[in-house]
Amino acid sequence: MSMIVHGVPGSPYVRAVLLTLEEKDAEYELAAMQFGTLKQQPHLSRHPFGRIPAFEHDGWPLYETRAIMRYVDAVVPGRRLQPEQPREAARMEQMMNIVDWYLMPQVSRPIVFNRVVAPRFGLPSNEEAVAAAIPDARHCVGEIARLLDGNTWMAGDALSLADLLLAPQLSMFAQAPEGAQILQEHANLRGWLERIEARPSMQATNWDRLLERTRAAAA
Repeated sequence: MSMIVHGVPGSPYVRAVLLTLEEKDAEYELAAMQFGTLKQQPHLSRHPFGRIPAFEHDGWPLYETRAIMRYVDAVVPGRRLQPEQPREAARMEQMMNIVDWYLMPQVSRPIVFNRVVAPRFGLPSNEEAVAAAIPDARHCVGEIARLLDGNTWMAGDALSLADLLLAPQLSMFAQAPEGAQILQEHANLRGWLERIEARPSMQATNWDRLLERTRAAAA
């Protein structure tokens, strides 16, 4: 079974797919891309909207992160990452929607990009964008913490796709001073982040580890 993930190392959405593959103990290849190549061929033939990741399974193509994550969970044997109970399944879906519709555009894009991504590439930071995003970040993170409540994982007692989609976003958010400060307000969410950061899947897919893997593959 040949699985290939096309994407830029460091992308939280690419990492969410890699986390799913790692948690399922699946063999896969990361076809690393460079920034600036998403709107060019051959990537547009894989993802006509020029986004990442794109995915292939034995030559069969698929794009959109959540679709890929669900597909991998369905076709790779092992512990299921999607709850069967209706309320837990609904909570998983709710959390994944929060990531896509609120956390990414309102928090990660203005704060994480300017505090974590831009400095890594020697780009200037937009301080106004960071400052303007703080109220939304506090609101969004607070709601995630409220929904987590006293549970071990986002959808209940078992790790799910919701955790794997959220983890790359909050892991990078915690690296920003503003993110670390906001997370200090929510002990349960800090505990969740510590638990998931300790998982081998997270350690295998951090930005530096993926860059090392990419360099080794190119050597």
